[in-house]
Amino acid sequence: MTRLCTAITALLLSVGLTPAHAADAYPAKPITIIYPYAPGSASDTMTRLLAEAMSKRLGQPVIVDGKPGAGGSIATEHVVRAAPDGYTLLLSASGTIAVNPHIYKLRYNPVEDLAQISIAVEVPFVFVVGKQFPAQDYAAFKALSATKPGGLSSANAGLGTQAHLTQAAFAKLAGVNLSILGYKGAAPAVNDILGGHVDSMMDNAASQIPYVTSGKTTALFVTSDYRFDGYPQVPTAKELGITGLVPTGWFGLAAPKDTPPAVIEKIQTVLVASLKDAEMQRKLKELGWVIVGNTSQQALERARTDYALLGQVARDIDLKPN
Repeated sequence: MTRLCTAITALLLSVGLTPAHAADAYPAKPITIIYPYAPGSASDTMTRLLAEAMSKRLGQPVIVDGKPGAGGSIATEHVVRAAPDGYTLLLSASGTIAVNPHIYKLRYNPVEDLAQISIAVEVPFVFVVGKQFPAQDYAAFKALSATKPGGLSSANAGLGTQAHLTQAAFAKLAGVNLSILGYKGAAPAVNDILGGHVDSMMDNAASQIPYVTSGKTTALFVTSDYRFDGYPQVPTAKELGITGLVPTGWFGLAAPKDTPPAVIEKIQTVLVASLKDAEMQRKLKELGWVIVGNTSQQALERARTDYALLGQVARDIDLKPN
């Protein structure tokens, strides 16, 4: 029996299954970050910046591989099914982790079937109106909405997106009368705001920086608990008495759930170190990102909280998985 135990222990050691060995030997080959969306966006740029910085610290290439489709669900399932060895990671997002389970019939649970490594960055949503709209502050907007039985028109980048759910939650929590319009992407919605064809929009705060700062749109509030650096004069929802919103959208890294904890810890440490680099911070802030860099446990808790809150909103508006 003793010989058998000794042989098994030797075998485990030889294939590197002890946590300490897993962390020491990792990475021994290139790492792939699966990116869940189409290329060319700010989140794509952010992912590639992080991959380059992490590669320098890990001593191995970190490759970004795009697998868009189904709102990020295709990429997410790919990582859920991948070997739990730390070599296939997911650019996780609040949309893929906390929203998609409520709008798609998934064959996995993205909250529980992945190991959250860290939330790298976040960005609030912003509620804007066009410069020609008669109500240019929140109080006036709310008062005007009360006079419109059909509601003031309000655009988003697509039904079932986090912007849509945040918009619906705002309408309910604030008692504002909105007629919500889901567009096929943010660009046509922004065009209609600028052209005066729609009254308002819930959008990514970073995307609205050029329009708000140039006066083409007016920001009534941001959803975060803090004022947004892109336009710090704009109040938060909480300052206006609106509470209960999911405060931001976020992006981070996740791995298959059975990835060794020591490997998760090593990736998290390298990611956070990369985020603390002064040049990295400058580049990310230029893109409008708010840097987070939290622990794996904090990332998991945030995923669970947002999943529950956004799920309740989806049920409130009778949004069913399809």
